[in-house]
Amino acid sequence: MIAYRVKPYYLHHPDKAQGTSHFRVPVDKGVELTKSLRGKVSGLCQPSYVLDIPGGKGKVPLGYTYLRKNGENYKVEDWQGNCHDYKD
Repeated sequence: MIAYRVKPYYLHHPDKAQGTSHFRVPVDKGVELTKSLRGKVSGLCQPSYVLDIPGGKGKVPLGYTYLRKNGENYKVEDWQGNCHDYKD
């Protein structure tokens, strides 16, 4: 894509919309995928892996700071430092 002057900006964790389940992977798999890109493509080609917090709370990058496992579910921190529950 960079050859065509298109930067891969987001790798978006899909919303739970009807008919999109075939696009979904577990959050852990998405984090693993983005981590695996680090050793394979240049920094310009690194997208931010983001989750759109349900309820209009905004998008946050999924990573070590913003995503914490809580049993089988997750706690997601938004840009204001507020935590939100997320069930994968």
